[in-house]
Amino acid sequence: MCGRLNMSLDPADLADELRLDVVSYDYTPRYNVPPGSSVPIVVERLDDEGQLTRRLETASWGLVPGWAKDVKIGFKAFNARAETVLEKPMFRQAVRRRRCAVPVAGYYEWENTGDGKQPWLMSSAGRGHLFMAGLFEFWRQPDQSWLVSTSILTAPASGHLKELHHRMPVFLQREHIGDWIDPTVTTNAVPSLLEATLAQADPATVTRHKVGRSVGNVRNDSPDLAVPVA
Repeated sequence: MCGRLNMSLDPADLADELRLDVVSYDYTPRYNVPPGSSVPIVVERLDDEGQLTRRLETASWGLVPGWAKDVKIGFKAFNARAETVLEKPMFRQAVRRRRCAVPVAGYYEWENTGDGKQPWLMSSAGRGHLFMAGLFEFWRQPDQSWLVSTSILTAPASGHLKELHHRMPVFLQREHIGDWIDPTVTTNAVPSLLEATLAQADPATVTRHKVGRSVGNVRNDSPDLAVPVA
């Protein structure tokens, strides 16, 4: 499960490392980001001259497929289960044709304890961004403009993360981001790509610490939400 993000790091700082050709994401530090919010995604698309470009774009967190009649469908599709993503109508076209990476400073998870739910912040053990495998879609809005939306791929939790929750995001190692977002991968090759991506998702690259319970209220958004507590 991944239902709240920490976006306190500017992904544009990765422009050189990720070989970004275009940066269209307007960064504002946020510490308590729920579904329905704008998040950055890394995609590869053909430009007007037919050249493949790597872009940092803005997407609404909650996938809205092109056939949807109402944008509200996205509120139920902020995560996509890896086990069923190839078959579910909501996701099957996106996973075959429109895959992305979602760079975040971290994400929150809640542990059930005798004293209630204890929030934890998961972040990169390397003190940089975490990259999550994602999907994206285009949906034409009533004003004829396009809404870009995204969903984060999840899988059964493993390693130390299964102590908190039975699901975890599918983490992308930086050297594998290009493999996942490559739009030239043929439809028949996508199941093998998904299998390989799941195999390299390593929870050992993620660290975690307890944070205060005020993060449970989405109206709270300040740096102190990420401060470790005893």
